Amino acid sequence: MKCGKGALVAPFLLRASGFRGRTVAHGNDRGIAVSLSISGIISQTFSMTMQRIGSLLGVWAVYFGLQLLLVFLMFGVMGGTFMMAAGMESPLAMGAGAILTMILVYVAYLLLYMAQTASLVHNASPVHDPSLGDSITAGFRAMPTLLGLALLLFVAYIVALFAIGIVGAIFSLAGDAGSVLFLIAVFLGMIYISCRLALMLPVIAVDGVGNPITAIKRSWSLTSGHVGKIFVVILLFAVIVTLAFLALFALMGGSMMGLAGSAAGMDAAGASIGAAMIVFFIGFLLLMILMALVSAAFMAVLHSSLVGPEAVAETFA
Repeated sequence: MKCGKGALVAPFLLRASGFRGRTVAHGNDRGIAVSLSISGIISQTFSMTMQRIGSLLGVWAVYFGLQLLLVFLMFGVMGGTFMMAAGMESPLAMGAGAILTMILVYVAYLLLYMAQTASLVHNASPVHDPSLGDSITAGFRAMPTLLGLALLLFVAYIVALFAIGIVGAIFSLAGDAGSVLFLIAVFLGMIYISCRLALMLPVIAVDGVGNPITAIKRSWSLTSGHVGKIFVVILLFAVIVTLAFLALFALMGGSMMGLAGSAAGMDAAGASIGAAMIVFFIGFLLLMILMALVSAAFMAVLHSSLVGPEAVAETFA
């Protein structure tokens, strides 16, 4: 077993994540019991975001550049397609080609978005200390698995809709009470399944699982016995994000009203509101970027809190 500065780093990360291990009924897939700390997960989410803000922004910037390149490529192909269609006897065929191009570009954009999210989660994970290149590579490596997972979940969603429709029709025979009871059961079932599958992305991005079905099984295993706390911490995180956006809207709304009221004349008021709108747009864009980084860190920290201490200790040893 190697020793080094990781011997000091790993215990700190374990304490920050709220990990406490002891032999109880519920544990991770290594048989080690895990006790989730809701406040620890929230605090470490923001801590990891600040610690790795540079590399996280670097990951985001790389994928943003690729997405811009894809958009420019789409407009270039579309423009060339329409120019060629103008000189053809049957421009409808070229129009079909343009539609196919748009579909392919959309799929490519979706894959880039999946890879970006995976790279951000990989980079923000306390389980390891990756470089920018490591996280970019992990994101591209995860693309086929994430695409397969998306298709698998889509099929499961369609099957579930049919099943819910059939069972709902049966419950409706009991009248309004049966329908209400069924809706409550469906809602609770959706929450339960969402919590059990909450770690699929980190499992693929951080653990390197390449099989979508294996990723589902591992997420289901890691979240066993923790559904209640996972739901609470996700709800709390959603509330924090919502409050951040509401604070931005309230701040900018008040600023625009104040500028409009203090400006002399309609022209000055219009210029002041225009300047405030620009500031609001920039602030909103920065907040969206920050939320993407924080959300990735949240998923990574939740995952690291459930995999147990060995993953962190082995990484920093």
